[in-house]
Amino acid sequence: KELVINAQGKNNLYNSNADFSTIERKVNGWIQLLQDKGADIIIFLIDFDNSDPCFTQFKSKVFHVKDNHIVIAKQALEAWYIADHQALSSYIQKRIVEISEPESFPVPFDEIKALRLQHQQRGISDKKFLTKDMIKSGFNLANAAAHPNCSSALYFYNKLKSLNMANTNF
Repeated sequence: KELVINAQGKNNLYNSNADFSTIERKVNGWIQLLQDKGADIIIFLIDFDNSDPCFTQFKSKVFHVKDNHIVIAKQALEAWYIADHQALSSYIQKRIVEISEPESFPVPFDEIKALRLQHQQRGISDKKFLTKDMIKSGFNLANAAAHPNCSSALYFYNKLKSLNMANTNF
């Protein structure tokens, strides 16, 4: 059985000063809830989004505890939706040509929103709704990971494989 806790944004795990006093109480509560529900593996997945000048420094400012896995996507996760052009085409309801550099957009969410406005005359205002819609449209992490220029999706997919979780339907 799967239980997911949405941290409601990276600032619930990341602190630019590496001050985890507030974060620790909140995250430890989530961890305890997951463990009480029988979770064996806990993964925190957050976007880097150029939030810090240095990736290594950024990683040191992300709260973590022993035996939990921190995975940092180098670009916003919405780039993965762009990388899975089949699901993106289904979502937009128009054949979208594969985008060669899905991680090149400063704000991939805005790119998807622009595509939807262009092809459906409708926008989208919320990343959670986009995620639900992309899953309904057939988004598959393996498809995004197979894109030759979506290294963050491949990294996450390989992390799941190393934890024997790659067969889970993502």
